[in-house]
Amino acid sequence: RIEQIRKDEHFNALQVKFSYAITCHKAQGGQWSNVFIDQGYMTDDYVNSDYFRWLYTAVTRATQKLYLVNFPKQQVGEIPYDMF
Repeated sequence: RIEQIRKDEHFNALQVKFSYAITCHKAQGGQWSNVFIDQGYMTDDYVNSDYFRWLYTAVTRATQKLYLVNFPKQQVGEIPYDMF
């Protein structure tokens, strides 16, 4: 089975480099060049003052680039292309 996976053209189409992830709580006090924030599991029920404190902490960990993953458009808005 492992040999089949190694030979699968779709499985090997994307080369992935090792990385790591930590929680926002654990990230407090640290900063990184690139930060990804995935909000995929949160619903509107979670949007309260605690959520905005969490989001502030997460956003301020990035020093160069911030990637917002799975954020609803009503929270992010339209991002102009000339920002990049």
